[in-house]
Amino acid sequence: MGRKRRRKLPKWVRNKENVFLIGIVGFFVLNKINIAIQAFFNNLKITISNFSIFDWVLIATFFIAIILFITLAFNIFRTKKREYLNSQREYRISRNSDYDKLIGMSPAQFEEHIAELFRYLGYEAKVTPKTGDGGKDIILKRDGEMSLVECKKYTTTKVSRPDIQKFHSAIIDMNAKEGFFVTTGYFTQPALEYIVDKPISAIDLPRLLNIIEEIRRKIG
Repeated sequence: MGRKRRRKLPKWVRNKENVFLIGIVGFFVLNKINIAIQAFFNNLKITISNFSIFDWVLIATFFIAIILFITLAFNIFRTKKREYLNSQREYRISRNSDYDKLIGMSPAQFEEHIAELFRYLGYEAKVTPKTGDGGKDIILKRDGEMSLVECKKYTTTKVSRPDIQKFHSAIIDMNAKEGFFVTTGYFTQPALEYIVDKPISAIDLPRLLNIIEEIRRKIG
């Protein structure tokens, strides 16, 4: 005779069995936790009842030290936050002042100002004549090598690719190491794409303001 096949219990019966087993295990676990908590508090009561005055003084000193530490840390944090906000405010004021100063310059004054900035960066800088400059406004020298600077004081017009191409020709003609194209405006996307593989640094208004701020920090 074949083995008698065991009848499978319905799913709802098996689920009830699982719930019952989980309930039993959970009851014992919670009971153990409850016993442990009660034992902890009983031991704590006994320990506290045996405290001497010296022990209470130590505890009070510990909590006072914690409160003082938290208060000190909070005051330091508040002071640092205030200093940071003040520095940010001063930075914005200084940046706005630099912007107003740049925009208020004539093209010739702007060229002289950029030449002075490069002098602070360690270059010898000479502004070229106002006419017939050949696509360059400033000639830089450092470590025996020559670099060129072209300045465009724009407020609305963007520096275009033809402007960059003309400057690149000047770099090649002068056999210069590199070039810096500085503007109070911005560069068009074709102009930026053109200089990707060229020895030309595009310095627009935000970058120029950053350079001015860095120089100000260096000279204190």
